[in-house]
Amino acid sequence: MKSGLPGKIFNAIRNDIIRNAYPVGSRLPPERDLALKYGANRFAVREAIAMLVQSGFAVTHPQSGTYVRDFNREGSVETLVQVLRANKTIDRQTLESLLKFRFVTETEAAGEAALRVAPDDIGYLEANLEKKKRHLADAKVLAECDYDFHRAIITLSGDIISRLVFQSFKPVYFFFAEFYYSISGAPEASLRLNLKLLNALKKKDAAASRTAMGDVLKLAEKKVYEAIKTANASGIRLS
Repeated sequence: MKSGLPGKIFNAIRNDIIRNAYPVGSRLPPERDLALKYGANRFAVREAIAMLVQSGFAVTHPQSGTYVRDFNREGSVETLVQVLRANKTIDRQTLESLLKFRFVTETEAAGEAALRVAPDDIGYLEANLEKKKRHLADAKVLAECDYDFHRAIITLSGDIISRLVFQSFKPVYFFFAEFYYSISGAPEASLRLNLKLLNALKKKDAAASRTAMGDVLKLAEKKVYEAIKTANASGIRLS
């Protein structure tokens, strides 16, 4: 989160952009007007605008002004994270995209990891699942274990791009995982499938590892969508 007065102005303008107070393609008001509206000096507003540009919410055209960027189409993963935090919700479309990305990326990663896994790696994954087993009632700890488990497998796959993209999604991942592990029965079912995946990795069975990872991810998708449907919600509400 941005700090100081410029950071506060940045957050306020960004949230107004997300709420469509400043529509995509529209020009932001002059610095003087923004300074009056948000109770700041023009220097702080200028810094806040620079932050908006850097974060993908605005673009400045010389001698024309600063315009609201189409951040849904042209933004980065960091832009998405900020939108989710501001809305305090992972909407259905974003959730579907996240799950699809994970399925494609992580099933392949599990197969590659099976061919590369070493005894030390198995030891790390075993310790991770032992910790998970000890904290089946703590959604926060379970989310941390889950992230570390999946990151380790992607790292083992040797796919640098997948690892970097996966890590950039960390805040979104934690939102999803904490919600998932708060669902009744999810922690125990997830642990069983994680152990099945670990067993396939131990055997260096690439095909079985891909299948096992697919089962892990399909369980999460099924549980989360069932919970959303039961709550009659449009997505995951963030705490």
